[in-house]
Amino acid sequence: MAKKDTTGKRPRRKKKSQRKSRWTIRRIISCVVSIIFFMVLWSYLSPSTWRAFKSWTHVDEIIPESKGYDGIDVSKHQGKIDWEEVAKDKNIQFVYIKATEGRTMLDRRYRENITGARKAGLKVGSYHFFTSRRSARDQFENFRSHLNRSEQDLIPMVDVEESGCKRATRSELQKSLGEFMELMKAEYGCYPLLYSQYRFYNEKLAPEFNKYFIFMARYSSSEPVLHGQGKHNIWQYTERGKIKGIKGHVDLDRFVNGTSYRDIKW
Repeated sequence: MAKKDTTGKRPRRKKKSQRKSRWTIRRIISCVVSIIFFMVLWSYLSPSTWRAFKSWTHVDEIIPESKGYDGIDVSKHQGKIDWEEVAKDKNIQFVYIKATEGRTMLDRRYRENITGARKAGLKVGSYHFFTSRRSARDQFENFRSHLNRSEQDLIPMVDVEESGCKRATRSELQKSLGEFMELMKAEYGCYPLLYSQYRFYNEKLAPEFNKYFIFMARYSSSEPVLHGQGKHNIWQYTERGKIKGIKGHVDLDRFVNGTSYRDIKW
């Protein structure tokens, strides 16, 4: 039972404006905490989605329409793909499929994707995701152990991104990647296509690596520009493309600067 107030004074009540102000602050804090939680969860569950979020919010990146493409590149992040449906798209001249990453990892959908894409009549190639945490030799051996030359229509590709190499200095990355490129040339008779993000590439690899065939990602209506002499050959202009047969988004790529399918044919 509540005690009776015997002081004769009425309890002081907070002003309405003060109560409203504190309620508003608590609500804002709650919203901020919720947003941070879901962003961390989103990043953890889907690294590719997190990269997409960062690209969408970048002031310099304006996503163009999903048209004028010549090829696509895929990995496990696209889920199960209906390759027969994808092959009906006459714009697609090439498909790059993730095979390996680092020293031991094999993309869990690599065999399924390369078999399905070739069966559907598409021209395919395989790529390795490069990391500065493992030696060039170990990564080369991982890629070679899973690559079946008879299944390849396109020259191999190496994917070099900030997420895999952010701990390496410019000189360390160039030395390790240079060794990987030479190992690939000795084994397969050609240098691999070099994929990278344009800001990261210009910071860490240009102009020393401009001599290779360059596959550059820049999600914008403006093409990337390499520092120094040389030009890129393929431009990945969006990672939010829509292709029948693929659920969700997919990277869309186009030939540029006079490049064509014959230049990447193996």
